[in-house]
Amino acid sequence: MGLRRRLASRWDSIAVDRALTVARRGARNSDASSAALADEMISSTFTLKKEPQSWSPADRERMWASMPTWMDALFEDVDSIPEPAVTAICNAFTNLYHPTGEYPPIPSLEVVTTIEDQFHRLYYHHRPRAWERMRYRGHRILKLPSDLWIYGNIIEEIRPGLIVETGTRFGGSALWFAEQLELLGHGRIASIDIDEQANRPQHDRLTYMLGSSSDQALVDKVKPLMPQDGSPTLVVLDSDHSYGHVLAELRLLSELVNVGSYLIVEDTNINGHPVYEEFGPGPMEAVEQFLSESDAFEIDESRNIFHMTMHPRGFLRRVH
Repeated sequence: MGLRRRLASRWDSIAVDRALTVARRGARNSDASSAALADEMISSTFTLKKEPQSWSPADRERMWASMPTWMDALFEDVDSIPEPAVTAICNAFTNLYHPTGEYPPIPSLEVVTTIEDQFHRLYYHHRPRAWERMRYRGHRILKLPSDLWIYGNIIEEIRPGLIVETGTRFGGSALWFAEQLELLGHGRIASIDIDEQANRPQHDRLTYMLGSSSDQALVDKVKPLMPQDGSPTLVVLDSDHSYGHVLAELRLLSELVNVGSYLIVEDTNINGHPVYEEFGPGPMEAVEQFLSESDAFEIDESRNIFHMTMHPRGFLRRVH
């Protein structure tokens, strides 16, 4: 099994690795609470004749010197890990960031990334998966709620005259976009998919288009819908997530996006960024290739304000 799945449903070995980082701090006597957690991990994993408080310096030195070896051996057989050891490891991970006081210090980038990635994996992979159960006005919408909030902020700020969405699927997000535009009293949405589907929601500001979003002929049909009043066009890519298709979309649809507007590539989190690592090259890799070909867009990291997005590095803002 891959490193990220070594502890299966009970925990994640990347979390264990970071937990050991905390525990090693304790071994260096730099942090009393981490030292206590380190002792708990060792004593919970092995049957020891003496309690941690009675360990001699030689005992402690021997344990820490052998730690990489026994941890590797432990994870080769997940079922052999004693439950108290799993609990101790979880406690050590929790101690990565345990703020106290009114204004806790900002943790290190490693700690922030670890916490974000662990929650991301829990949200994405734990069944029944939360993102598959989302509904908007009774229609399925495969979106992270905080990402919708980010979209709402962008729409309010740039006031697009047209939103182009690729990958209609159930139509829930198309309806959501249409109703955001209705609140502004401005703009339309064109939602593209290769398949027709019954019972998709209808809205006066919403137009469904049948065809491939990587087809120039289909894009040519979108162009007459572009606003004539100078308001921007916003593009959201959420169709086939294979590398080649997303890259073709980026190259083709980027021409519709005005300076200051956005080309948003969804689900850049797959292929191990940090979820669904077995997917293979996809949206993230397509974004990297696209940005290497053109300097017209930049990644707007300021949009990731909730410490988790399904679209990391996917909010591309046109700069010229």
